[in-house]
Parts: sequence; C-alpha cells; structure tokens
Amino acid sequence: MIIASVLKKFDYPFVLSAFFYRILKTILTKAGKGHRIIRKIIAQQIYFTAIEVLLLLGVIGVIFGALVIIQILAQLSRVGISEALGQFLVVIVIRELGPLIAAVIVILYSGTAMATEVGYMTVLGDIRAITMRGIDPIHFVAVPRLIGTTIAMVSLLIYFDVVALLGGFIVSWLLTGIPFYTFIVGVAASIEASDIIIGFTKAIFFAAIIVVICLYRGFQVGGEITRLPRAISKSALDCFLALLVVNLIISGIFYL
Repeated sequence: MIIASVLKKFDYPFVLSAFFYRILKTILTKAGKGHRIIRKIIAQQIYFTAIEVLLLLGVIGVIFGALVIIQILAQLSRVGISEALGQFLVVIVIRELGPLIAAVIVILYSGTAMATEVGYMTVLGDIRAITMRGIDPIHFVAVPRLIGTTIAMVSLLIYFDVVALLGGFIVSWLLTGIPFYTFIVGVAASIEASDIIIGFTKAIFFAAIIVVICLYRGFQVGGEITRLPRAISKSALDCFLALLVVNLIISGIFYL
C-alpha cells in the first residue's frame, strides 16, 4: 500500500503533463469551434480572476512595496546609499516575489473556486451529460479557463508590480524625501529586458500550473461529494509546491 502510494506520487507530474498536453492539443485542433460560448467563458474567467481581485491585490501591492522599502531603508541607512532604493525594489518585487504573490492570490481566489466548480460538475453528472451530448469537456471546460486565467495572470502581474512600486515610492518619499524623478530613474536603470521576459514567463507558467492542477483535481472527484473538500485543499497545496519549484527553476535558468 505504501509503495503503491509513493509510486503514484511519482506518476503525478507525468499525469499532469499529459493532461496539459491534451488541453493544448484541443486548443489547436478545435480552434473556432463553439467560439461564442468559449469567448464568453474566457471573459467570465478573466473577470472573476482579475477584475474582482484588483482592489485586494492593489492593497497588498501597496503594503508589500512599503514594507520592502522600510526593510531596505533599515539597512541602507547604515551605509548611506538611499539612491539604490529603486534598484532593490526591482530585484525583490519584479524579479522574484511579484509573480509569486500574484499567483498566490489567483490560487486562493480563483484556483480553489475552479476546483470546486469542476468538482461539483463531476459529482452532479454535468461532465457526463456534456460528454453524452458530443461535447468535449476539455474544450468546453478546460480550454477557456486556461486562456482566461493566463490573460488574467499576466495582467495582474503588471498591475501588482506598478502598485508595489508606487507604494514603495510613497514610503521612500515620506521617510527620505527622495524625489519622484530620482526614484523612477533608479527603477528604470535597474529594469532589464530579461526581467520583463522572466516576469511574463513566470506568469504564463504559473497560470498553466494553477489551471491544470485545479481542473485535474476537480475532474478526479468522481461521484462522491465527500471527496470534494480534500480535492480543493490538495489542489491548493499542489499549486503552492509546484509554483515554488518552477519559480526556482526559471530564476536559476535566467540568472545563474
């Protein structure tokens, strides 16, 4: 029993990869089919994943940017290089923690909801009913959620970075009196094309990870409603672990 459980965990990444491949294949082979319904679901997914969390993510971004600056100032005041505030903020927020924090919000707000929705559809027989009507559930359920979440994730990353930089500037100005121009010049001088590429790469990968894991867990609920809570919690935990691993791999590839 224990050996079988361990082997099953080793198979899990390959199962998810196969599921993701099936979604991509469906996107390529069934492009244009049911486009009106698909576009509507994509729009709903973008609204639910991005628009509804703008205020929450904005508040978190401002607070996070402010906290980063406060901690940086506590160290920089000892060596007198407050001009480097923008550079440190770019390294901490844009390169590393920005994509992760945006992804965590998406997991908690949208990913778990996605697993719940698909899980209920599986328990209530909606997935089976869709299949019996000749509709591919991957095309109808998975594809629009992958596209919508990816668009939302990239948008949220840009939004979070801007808000975090703004929050960082406000605190910097209040505590040091640094001019806005000086702060922006420091930020602009620190941002490289690779930082933007890496940020978008992480956002796309994170969105795919969240959608694939949450949908897979939802589809695997079966006909037992008692399995749904566990599927939701496992989807969130799996997403967190996968994000950390992928974030480490991407950062290592580009920066080492």
